[in-house]
Amino acid sequence: MTFAKLNGKMLHYDWCPGEGVPIVFIHEMGGTLDSWSLVRNQLPGRATLAIDLCGFGLSEKPVGPVVIGDHVLDVVSLIEHIGISNVHLVGGAVGGGIAIATAAAFGERASRLTALAPATGIPTERRAAVRELADMFAREGVRDFILSDMIPNAWPAEIFEQTGPGYELFLATQLSTPPESLATTYRMLADLDLEPDLASLTCPCTFVAGTHDKARTPILVRQIAMKVQGSHFLEIPSGHFMALQTPETVAKLLA
Repeated sequence: MTFAKLNGKMLHYDWCPGEGVPIVFIHEMGGTLDSWSLVRNQLPGRATLAIDLCGFGLSEKPVGPVVIGDHVLDVVSLIEHIGISNVHLVGGAVGGGIAIATAAAFGERASRLTALAPATGIPTERRAAVRELADMFAREGVRDFILSDMIPNAWPAEIFEQTGPGYELFLATQLSTPPESLATTYRMLADLDLEPDLASLTCPCTFVAGTHDKARTPILVRQIAMKVQGSHFLEIPSGHFMALQTPETVAKLLA
């Protein structure tokens, strides 16, 4: 386990020196750096860095509101703490949104961006409902929502086996998420707008959608990709949690 005190808080990360431009993995909401372990296992010898975002995993869990810029500052500070010059930023879902914002902030030091089903904003008409959902998590916890809503929609048994290391990691990370951290992230999403960041991206970008993703469909991800000049759109036979559902496919894409 490796920790660093950055921006006034303790962050947990895993740095594996190796070959190539280092890949920086940024996990989904409710995930941890372990969300990428199956993908990283498929990339032996490659330089990789995975972080527990503030509020998740073994990183500090402060109270109060969070904006996406807080996460971006943590990722950038950790990269500089380790002493990496250029990086390939990879993120899934909310982590994909953070990767986009980090690439925009990092400028030429971002060698490449790969965003898997990235969260980039919430339509105005849905923001009140997202805030109500955040309040519910803080009040009632996360278990009922994960079992009754997230699993049927994000990990449907008729498409993905609900056994094995990927599913076990999915359940373990999501069910161990502090309810207030999930609520804080949903409130952050309610105010999120990455349109300026998308417009300012200059590095090679790939936006990836899962065929079976109901939360962020291929149509939606393609629309995001179209906002970035010269970007690539790719659809793979996966779901919303691509790194856990189809890690071999994701690893091949990154390699």
